[in-house]
Amino acid sequence: MAQQPDGGTSNGTLVTDVVDEIQVTLDQWSLGQLGVVDLVAATAVVVVGIAGGWVVSRLLRRAARNTTGAARTAVDTVGRLVGSAVVLLAVAVALEILGFSLGPMLIVVVVGAVAVFLLRPLITNLSSGLLLQVRGALDVGDLIRTTEDVLGVVQEVTTRTVVIDTADGHRVHIPNSEVLEHAIINYTVLGRRRSTFEITVQCGEDLEMVMAAMRLALAHVDAILADPPPEVQTIRLVGRLVAIRALVWHLPGLDAERAAVDAGIRASLAGLRTIGVEPDGPTLAQLYSDQ
Repeated sequence: MAQQPDGGTSNGTLVTDVVDEIQVTLDQWSLGQLGVVDLVAATAVVVVGIAGGWVVSRLLRRAARNTTGAARTAVDTVGRLVGSAVVLLAVAVALEILGFSLGPMLIVVVVGAVAVFLLRPLITNLSSGLLLQVRGALDVGDLIRTTEDVLGVVQEVTTRTVVIDTADGHRVHIPNSEVLEHAIINYTVLGRRRSTFEITVQCGEDLEMVMAAMRLALAHVDAILADPPPEVQTIRLVGRLVAIRALVWHLPGLDAERAAVDAGIRASLAGLRTIGVEPDGPTLAQLYSDQ
C-alpha cells in the first residue's frame, strides 16, 4: 500500500488505495523513473497477449471441428475462455510494468470484474446453447420458426448463436439466450407438418360428392402422408360459391410442404373433373404453422 507522509499505513477503502497507487505511478513518471521504454514494453506485452490468446482460441476451436453437438460447443467455449484469460493476464502484467503496484487481491478483483463484463454474454450464450441441445429443443437440420418470424433450417449451434438458413436464401444468427428465452416452433421434431389449401365451387354442386372426390384423389398422392389421413371440409359461403378446405400432412421440410400442396391441388382438380365439376373463384394455399 502507499505510505502516508507520517510513515503510517493507510487503512482507507480499496478506492483510496487505488487512488494512492495511481498517484505514486504518476509521481514515478514525473521523476523520470518510468518512461517511453516502459510504455513500449507494456504495449508489446498486451499485443503479444492478444496474439497469443487468438492463437490458443483458434487452435482449440479448430480442434472442436472434430466433435459434434454439445461437445463441440463446450470445446469451442473453452477455447474462447482460455484466449480471454491469456489477454487478461497480459493486461495485468502490462499494468505492473507501468508501475501500478497492485496487490494480489486487487489484481484478482480487477481481472474478475473485467472477466464478468467481457465474458458474461459469452457464458450466458454458452449455457443457453448447451441447454437447447440437452433439452432437445432443436438440433442441426431442424426446421424452426422463431418469435421474430424467422423460418429456416438450423445449420449450427455455436457458443454464441443459432445459425439458421432461411428459405429465401438468408443466413440468420440469433443469440442462444434469445432463442432459449422465447418460444420457438420446431417442425422437425415430430416428423410431420400440416398444410392446407382451398378450392371454391358453385354452391349448386353436390358437396358430398365433391368432398369425397377430393379425399379419394388426395389419398393417392405420394407427397401426402396417409396417417393422419387428409381432411376435406366446407369452411365458408361467398355469394354463390362454397370454399372447401383440404388439410394434408406431409414431411416437415419446406420442399416437402411445397410438393404436398402442389400435388394436392393438382390431384384435387383432376378428381373434381372426373365427376364433371369445375372449380370457380380463387384457389388458396396457406401453411398452418401452429400445427
